[in-house]
Amino acid sequence: MHLCLLSGYKAFMKFKHVIWDWNGTLWDDTWLCVEINNHMLQRRGLPEITPEIYRDKLCFPVDRYYCQLGFDYSLDPYRILAEEFIEEYTRRRFECELQSGARELIQGLQSRRIPQAVLSAYQHDTLLQAVEYFQLTAFFDDVIGLNDIYAAGKVENGRKYIAGLSMNPVDVVFIGDTLHDFEVAEAMGVSCILVSNGHNSRSRLESSGAPVVDSLAEVNAFLLH
Repeated sequence: MHLCLLSGYKAFMKFKHVIWDWNGTLWDDTWLCVEINNHMLQRRGLPEITPEIYRDKLCFPVDRYYCQLGFDYSLDPYRILAEEFIEEYTRRRFECELQSGARELIQGLQSRRIPQAVLSAYQHDTLLQAVEYFQLTAFFDDVIGLNDIYAAGKVENGRKYIAGLSMNPVDVVFIGDTLHDFEVAEAMGVSCILVSNGHNSRSRLESSGAPVVDSLAEVNAFLLH
């Protein structure tokens, strides 16, 4: 869905609170995830994947995704695979930059006094470290991650967060890059915008019926102008 088709979805300028996903949406880490998955596959003699395959297959909970890649849990339990992924990801994560335009968009929203939060499936303490590394902490009212490395529970955290806001959910928008982000937004009762340069393909995102844009520049175009 291109920008010209978004006008009928909602008057986005009326949103009073923006919630961001982190990985893939604000942080450009898809390429690193593909590299790490391929290292894991190589060690087991399994076929490697392309970024296109990754975007077409990645789903939550992540154990379902690993099954699609051919990992055998009788040989490699999901817990071991998750730890293997996180070890390399943590070591290399700051090779990744913010998505183009992310800082400017966050700053622009703050200049208009629009509260912002981060809601992520990333482990909470490491999420805080990443947000601080990019000197973005001061821009967010709340930063919410998970309490373990297994990327489950984002829906529950989202529900708890929206229940604690003194704001009508119709005034809130969640911006993410996966079908799971759309599911989280639905569970929270808030609107959703999906960006297609992260962890899921445009075709998958469009199947949700939510507005899909190609970059944060397009988000900027109808959130700030």
